[in-house]
Amino acid sequence: MLIRMTERQFDQILTRLKSFVYEYNSRITRYDVYLKPFHIVYKKGKKYIYIGKYWYKLEKMNGKLKWIYLGKEKPIPELPDPPRVPEITIIKEDSEYVFDDSLLKQLK
Repeated sequence: MLIRMTERQFDQILTRLKSFVYEYNSRITRYDVYLKPFHIVYKKGKKYIYIGKYWYKLEKMNGKLKWIYLGKEKPIPELPDPPRVPEITIIKEDSEYVFDDSLLKQLK
């Protein structure tokens, strides 16, 4: 079932989800790859948010950091397993977030 929450209500959930990925990335820094904490796609006036879904490598180019996409699968087999972040799409419509209620069940 889809749930709608205001930005203020959803901020705590989003912060918690991102913290799982940040903690994981701090444990794997020696591998020079990262699970991107969140990825945003804009399509047809909506904002789609994906948490911990894509792997990247950071490279410095011309003094700037650039995210190099590596895919959806763990790029190095020796990496510890990533956190169990629910694989759902979060949609932001106007000032509300829309997502499946399974997210809340998995966070409990």
